[in-house]
Amino acid sequence: MGLLTFPLSVDDFMRRLPVAKITFDLPESVEVSETDGGDLLSADIGTRLWQGDITLGKITRDEDADALTLIDVLRQGGRPFFSFDLRRPGPRADLTGSMLGSAAVQIQALLSNNRQMSLSGLPVGYVLQRGDYLGWDYGTNPIRRALHKVVDVSVTANAQGQTDAFEVTPNIREGATVGASVRLIRPFCTAIIVPGSVTTGTAAATLTEGASFKWRQTLRY
Repeated sequence: MGLLTFPLSVDDFMRRLPVAKITFDLPESVEVSETDGGDLLSADIGTRLWQGDITLGKITRDEDADALTLIDVLRQGGRPFFSFDLRRPGPRADLTGSMLGSAAVQIQALLSNNRQMSLSGLPVGYVLQRGDYLGWDYGTNPIRRALHKVVDVSVTANAQGQTDAFEVTPNIREGATVGASVRLIRPFCTAIIVPGSVTTGTAAATLTEGASFKWRQTLRY
């Protein structure tokens, strides 16, 4: 196999984990203040980053050795991995990607409000729905990985495989470019294990259960 390279791919880490429970959240980064008149004022104070918790199921000794060793590797500084929502590996209408096939999906347009975009290269009639994930690479040195959700109720590719403009969340960051390849199947962000969050679980006879860790998106890699 040779030396591991980082970030660890989804096949080298996330898809190898015997996951029992997972959260995948995009928490707010907002400061709230109250005026003398009782109005609540809110303002963004930072970048919204994906984060979550992963709990492994009851695992055998062999599964324990495989999963926990990989987790231990990632507990060292400078060792990120690609994280995706295991519950939603593809669009709601095409979870396995069989309809998408080998289509080369790209960003067709980016609107100036940083909230809307359109796609090209989709199969005719392909449907994206609210909550579907999509991702792409942007920037150089380092290359960063964008991960977003569709906000519109439904988006359908026309006869040319193109969509109308649709909204995504979080806002599109500077560096995204027209023509960038778009991932719809297992789109991911770059993440690190939160220091101090790993629990190795409880072993009983031949099984271990309750191993878990927290992760958080990073834009550094």
